[in-house]
Amino acid sequence: MKKRTNSSILLLFLLVVVLISTACSNDSNAKDKKEEKKSSTKTEFVSKTVNNMNIKINSISTTDNAKGNKNMIEVKMLIKNKDSGEVSIGAGDFKLKANKKTYEVYPQGNNFGDVIKKGKELTGSAFFELPKSVKKGQLVYEINQKEAASWDITVPEAE
Repeated sequence: MKKRTNSSILLLFLLVVVLISTACSNDSNAKDKKEEKKSSTKTEFVSKTVNNMNIKINSISTTDNAKGNKNMIEVKMLIKNKDSGEVSIGAGDFKLKANKKTYEVYPQGNNFGDVIKKGKELTGSAFFELPKSVKKGQLVYEINQKEAASWDITVPEAE
């Protein structure tokens, strides 16, 4: 009788261990799938060359600006100078168009702007303050108030 009780306890113990390990692995798989989905939604943007400058959007992120109905959008960019001389570019050369409105860069943002030497590159951000209702738009690079390049963008949820 004692052997049977010990083996029942041992069997019950093994069953509990198997159930716990299975539950933990399911949680891990769910987390992995969630992370995979999050990383797979990262958008790749096409780089565009304008006046011998290669312009690429690296990423777009959104934060709540604490004003209630607006978000702060950060567009991180990489600009490579492929010209034979220096070129100047800044976040002020970019506009964001959405819902039939045009948004200028947020002047208090830590926006980029510099002269890029021949063969060098610049990384920086352009900040835009947008209504929370804006979900899609078009980032436009302008030269002399004329559109030189544009990218269709989706505004991510605030982090």
